[in-house]
Amino acid sequence: MTETGRRGAWRATLAPRRWSIRTRTSVAFGGVFALLAGLVLVGVAAATSQGVAVSLAAGDLDGLGDPGVPLPFEPTGACASGGCEAATTEGAPQLVVSDVLRRQQVLWSGLGVVVASLLAAAVGWFVSGRMLRPLDDVVETARGITASTLHERIGSTGPRDEVARVAETIDELLDRLEASFEAQRRFVAYASHELRTPLAVQRAALQIGLDDPTPAQVVATREQLLEVNRGSEHLIESLLALATADRGVAADATVRLAEVVDEVVAGQLARADELDVEVVVARGTFSRVRGDAVLLGQLVRNLVANAVEYNVAGGVVRVHGTTDAVLVVENTGPVVSPEAAATLTQPFTRGRDDRPRASEPAGGAAPVRHSGLGLAIVASVARAHGWSVDVEPRGSGGLRVVVR
Repeated sequence: MTETGRRGAWRATLAPRRWSIRTRTSVAFGGVFALLAGLVLVGVAAATSQGVAVSLAAGDLDGLGDPGVPLPFEPTGACASGGCEAATTEGAPQLVVSDVLRRQQVLWSGLGVVVASLLAAAVGWFVSGRMLRPLDDVVETARGITASTLHERIGSTGPRDEVARVAETIDELLDRLEASFEAQRRFVAYASHELRTPLAVQRAALQIGLDDPTPAQVVATREQLLEVNRGSEHLIESLLALATADRGVAADATVRLAEVVDEVVAGQLARADELDVEVVVARGTFSRVRGDAVLLGQLVRNLVANAVEYNVAGGVVRVHGTTDAVLVVENTGPVVSPEAAATLTQPFTRGRDDRPRASEPAGGAAPVRHSGLGLAIVASVARAHGWSVDVEPRGSGGLRVVVR
């Protein structure tokens, strides 16, 4: 065990054990009742003693206030020889009755407080048990939920109290966990499929292209393997970017979005010229934002690169900001249905159409293999910054992507 582990175990050993809520409620019931009952009885005893003293002084107790009446106890000491005649005066009955009354009050009051406190503790134990029973059901249900049973819910049907709110909170947490687990399963399945495909291509190229090859076949096989390797490298980089975005924003600095856009567009101009696509940037429309400059650069780069690649020869890409949006990227291109546009932010989803794109010219630039993670990364980066992404198809073709 490491030093940190031993220190944690030592602290756990020394930490005091806390009583359960039910035990604490029971003790609180009994203690508070005993305190209140004691205060009431002290007040009653004081008032009763004062009343008895007043009554004795007024001679209300028949026979005890008359001079010469024998006292209800035997004289001792000097009083036995007849020197305590004053003991039969008016003050003696008051002294005797007050003393007896005080002892009886203390005895029965203490016994009554103890019994009442025990009864109050029992009532507290019973009431708290009834009140906490739904919470025990919530705990038992939550303990039984595992990764394979995330579809189960507590579904509290009791009154709308604190326990019901706890159950609803746990159900909402389970909803998010189930969605996250399901997305993770899909992502792993898609990634496995995408990574398996280039491996199969490489194996086939090695087995067929290098089986007694000619020099031309060796060159062709090398080019094919290099292209598959570049695609796999791009896919892995995209997966790492997506994982980084899903972890959230590590830095929260002020970023000049205009500078990020200028840098990204400058890096895409060569590819845009190659594909005969014009990139138009509306400078002066971008605001400063709070976030991670690296992730924001990835977001802008993916949007502009997709808009350039999924375009048509002679097409246009427009990049600008608005008063109610952080960034807007519009591009001409093939017509995309609303149903297909709604799925483009999901991992490994690629746009499909029958018209040639700018990245697939008849005899020009070579097409670029896309991983299908571009807009998924954009959506993850936007979520990490507290934004949303809307992908809208344009009526004349292409897309309008709004980050707000």
